Amino acid sequence: MPAVSVALSSSNLSFEPVLSQGLLGGNDGTSDDICDDRNRAKRKQLDPEMASSKSTANISSINAGSTQCYRSFEATNVPLKKLSNRNAAVASKQSSKKNSLGDGEYQLVKNEVLRSSYYEYEVLEFLGKGTFGQVVKCWKKGTKEIVAVKILKKHPSYARQGQIEVSILHRLSKESADEFNFVQAFECFQHKSHTCLVFEMLEQNLYDYLKLNKFAPLPLYSIRPIVQQVLAALSKLKQLGLIHADLKPENIMLVDPANQPFRVKVIDFGSASLVSKAVTNTYLQSRYYRAPEIILGLSFNEAIDMWSLGCVVAELFLGWPLYPGSCEFDQIRFIAQTQGLPAAHMLNSASKTSRFFKQDSNGLYPYWRLKSVEEHEQESGVKCKETRKYVFNCLEDISQVNYPVDLEGVDLLCERIDRHEFTDFLCKMLAVDQERRLTPSDGLQHPFIQLTRLLDYSSCNYDYAAGGFVQYPPASLQPLAPYIAYQPFMLQHSFGMLIVHSLSGQH
Repeated sequence: MPAVSVALSSSNLSFEPVLSQGLLGGNDGTSDDICDDRNRAKRKQLDPEMASSKSTANISSINAGSTQCYRSFEATNVPLKKLSNRNAAVASKQSSKKNSLGDGEYQLVKNEVLRSSYYEYEVLEFLGKGTFGQVVKCWKKGTKEIVAVKILKKHPSYARQGQIEVSILHRLSKESADEFNFVQAFECFQHKSHTCLVFEMLEQNLYDYLKLNKFAPLPLYSIRPIVQQVLAALSKLKQLGLIHADLKPENIMLVDPANQPFRVKVIDFGSASLVSKAVTNTYLQSRYYRAPEIILGLSFNEAIDMWSLGCVVAELFLGWPLYPGSCEFDQIRFIAQTQGLPAAHMLNSASKTSRFFKQDSNGLYPYWRLKSVEEHEQESGVKCKETRKYVFNCLEDISQVNYPVDLEGVDLLCERIDRHEFTDFLCKMLAVDQERRLTPSDGLQHPFIQLTRLLDYSSCNYDYAAGGFVQYPPASLQPLAPYIAYQPFMLQHSFGMLIVHSLSGQH
């Protein structure tokens, strides 16, 4: 759904849906193209020969004459418009008059009034559209409040999905949206047979933020509070037995970039489900953030959200998706080339293993191998593409990317320590076997989040005033200052200025 506005929680919600056991089993029937809503990675072909198993050996860099533990593709070779090219199911600012009514989209008119039993909402601006409907910016008449209204499509194939979202929002309305970093939902009503959901107004998501800053990588001191807050949200979802199932940069919103530059909330529960009602072989998650168990057709639980978060964290660090597959085969191929093949017990149990792997024998025992690109293209007719900016031999090598320059002494030591903890944190979130994947509660206690090792270096250029990130500090408190010496600006600058200036010239 649109990553443009929306918020969760609150006490006096005016909808009373019943959690039906039949409503929360996933969004079956959704095509792969609909779920795979991004096409940000149209890049020139690298076509490297990669081993399909994990390796720690260095490989040649694309830059001739140098050797690194990863291949990088210079961003300067790719126009920004290609970098940000996206497909359907993503918010896009455009006139709602262009929307087709054929799939049940509501035809909006500017200044139209949407009426619930309690309030009237005047349409001010069309914000975006997605698979299940559109989002508009509205004035809550009689007040000074600006809200976001999500208008769901009136179409049989989307009706069940709308019921799911309303049910999940009702369940979450009993929790504190601000404490657990969910978007706050205010009201649900019917307008001309279309379900309308009213949310707090949130205008910028992480993807839009990256795009605004020309996809510059974020420093670790900015990534840390963001991921901590999302972990808090996922921890509460796990406690409630819920799966978000569509975590991605578009669904993580900046609340107040000017005054609280690191404050985020999770939005869009249109794909959410109860863990107990999760249905195997359901298309879930946007492709870049899709967990191996979903790709392979295994049973799954809330651990798929941790995989998605790991992919988001890597993307913030790299400024580019870690696994930007153009199809599911590319997705599992990229994962296998970087992290090794899924365990044999996973491949033996999965329903879709034969789509991506072949069983061979060494004369004694059978074993699984990843199909070659040629085999897959011949069998499926789908062309594979090399869309990665970085091609890693192993996931641990990510720590070597975008290293700050001109660091020395204790500041360089602190950078190395933080990168080491970050890499360990990321690898545990991206464990291919969901049974070994980091849980949200364990993630909140990880040394990368708790700053455990960095606190030993008092001489490092680091500000401890705000304490840890176990709870997000109120607006009156500034976030932790960066510990790296090259940071040229004070923290009262906007988040955008902080990142753009601190990252200039580093990649």
